[in-house]
Amino acid sequence: MKSLTVVAAFAVSALGMGSAHAATLTFTVQNKITTSAITTSYFNGCGSVIPALSSVAANSTSGVHQTDCGQNSAVAFDYTSGSKTCRFYMSSLWTPPNPILGTSGYWTPSGSATSRGSTTATCKTTLVGLGSNGSYTWALSMQ
Repeated sequence: MKSLTVVAAFAVSALGMGSAHAATLTFTVQNKITTSAITTSYFNGCGSVIPALSSVAANSTSGVHQTDCGQNSAVAFDYTSGSKTCRFYMSSLWTPPNPILGTSGYWTPSGSATSRGSTTATCKTTLVGLGSNGSYTWALSMQ
């Protein structure tokens, strides 16, 4: 009976590994276009962005946005100005520890920006901060 209790306790602790982690993505959007605002035109994410994405005036930077979906967070969205469009993608993925192999758990951040409009835009995603528990801060820009 003791061995069953030990195995059950190990199984419960292994299942709970990483459950207290949260992958918060924090970001700002900078509009480097000097003549017009940029507006959001597409959104796909694991949860909502707070505050909601909105227009960014010409030659200015948005307020700070966040999204957090627990252990794995991901968001993709477009900003558009005229015929220029940038798609931004960010994620933070948790790989749990493997007690059998003795490996530690780790976070994998990922970010990209791609021009998608009929006129080429300069789109950038820059990792600017590493937090604890998979929290990352990004600076996004469109020109």
